Amino acid sequence: MFNRMRIYTVHIKSGETLADRKPVFVKEGFNITAFFFTLLWMLYHRLWRYAFLVFAFNLLIVLLTKGHVLNANNATFIQLGFNILVGFHANDWLRDGLTRRGYIMADVTAADSLLRAEQRYFERYLAAA
Repeated sequence: MFNRMRIYTVHIKSGETLADRKPVFVKEGFNITAFFFTLLWMLYHRLWRYAFLVFAFNLLIVLLTKGHVLNANNATFIQLGFNILVGFHANDWLRDGLTRRGYIMADVTAADSLLRAEQRYFERYLAAA
């Protein structure tokens, strides 16, 4: 049971009334969706700055491959390594994007699933209110 525990940070929009707050839960650790669908994941989460950097990196890899500076095998390994880095940093970038949009970190919770993390957060939130 304990090997499945995940840590979630809870972000709320500052300046909203208590009834209007819709918390956003962001999991710590590797993001498998961002690993496989890097650019689409960033566009979905409105991380424009990071999406532009990923697009520029991918374009650079394509241009270096077309210019015969890199061969296809090297380009594949570089792209795989880059996607691994993105997978490890994606949730941190998501937190940064939330901060830029005016969210603040309200809590940190640990649970074995997102549903249980939400339940724990609201139990504490309602107990404090």
